[in-house]
Amino acid sequence: MAICLIGKNLTALVLSKVLINKGLNVDLYYKNNKLSKNLTKTYSRTIGLSNESINFLNNQKILNKKKCWDIKQINLYKGDDNKSFFNFKSKDNNFYMTSYNNFFNSLEKKLKRNRLIKFKNIQNKKFYLKLDKKGYEIIINTDTTNPLFKKYFSNLLNKNYDSIAFTTIIKHSKIENNNIAEQFFTKYGPLAFLPISKTKTSIVFSIFDKNLKKNRTKIKELIRHYNKRYQIKDITDLLEFPINLSLSRNYYYKNILSFGDALHKIHPLAGQGFNMTLRDTKIISNLIEKNLELGLNFDNVLEKFQNKRKNSNLVFAMGIDFIHEFFKLLNNYNIKTIDKFFSLMNNSSYIKNKLQNFANKGINF
Repeated sequence: MAICLIGKNLTALVLSKVLINKGLNVDLYYKNNKLSKNLTKTYSRTIGLSNESINFLNNQKILNKKKCWDIKQINLYKGDDNKSFFNFKSKDNNFYMTSYNNFFNSLEKKLKRNRLIKFKNIQNKKFYLKLDKKGYEIIINTDTTNPLFKKYFSNLLNKNYDSIAFTTIIKHSKIENNNIAEQFFTKYGPLAFLPISKTKTSIVFSIFDKNLKKNRTKIKELIRHYNKRYQIKDITDLLEFPINLSLSRNYYYKNILSFGDALHKIHPLAGQGFNMTLRDTKIISNLIEKNLELGLNFDNVLEKFQNKRKNSNLVFAMGIDFIHEFFKLLNNYNIKTIDKFFSLMNNSSYIKNKLQNFANKGINF
């Protein structure tokens, strides 16, 4: 029994490994385009993984948590304040950081050694019209550029943030316990310092200020300005990615499932985009596993997946959107009385536990 995956990206590779772990055959189709060729240029892109996500990847033998950088504390700052208004500190790690490129390349090499998966290059657009004749029970599309997505899944709930996420790596003097992540809600947009080693820290600066988006020199100056912990030796080239919110209204059409970025994209301020996809992966994996155990085909799997994940993903995405809009409003109007509210929240272990659980496991209905 073979399952068809479309798109050569991290989502498709992870899902492929989960499926072949069940003994299923996977045909992964991809097209060499500018996007796939530019994957090697994403050297400054990093991924934050929750405890729940890293444990899932570790158990599936996809990513060893020992190869990731653990984050034990998160501090949040408002504007230019020197004191954090909110912090998460736990004996267990809050989340883990890993390089996108390292993750992608190591998983691709691992999969290419497995006989259960075949990588197939798409030569022309007519391929998509012939897919239904190839006999796949499930076709999972993770690519937003092909005719399948445009025909069946282009009906999206969209929001354009008119923002750009700039990513870079700062190289700094050695810090033995470089395990504290910091997020600054600046008047230009959220700025995150995310440690990835003793001498390197990843930066994600999501900028909505129109003038600043065009001034890379000023962006680097602001990174140095908000830096509180590091003796910076170098800031690598800035890479940029447009930011938008998109949620698919249709999760599936017949035996075709939309997945990954084709299913949902959210604001990167909380680093939750890929964690959402991993939660989806876990659910679709469990549904397929159950049918395999019962000796059933996969006819009802896609409908069950939509029923389990659509509302949860919507509420989670709207929660991240609310956080973004709340702090944007706060910076615009400089509401000082909110400080008392933050102080009460920061002293409440109940609220902190709820927020950590939200970030770790998402929302399930």
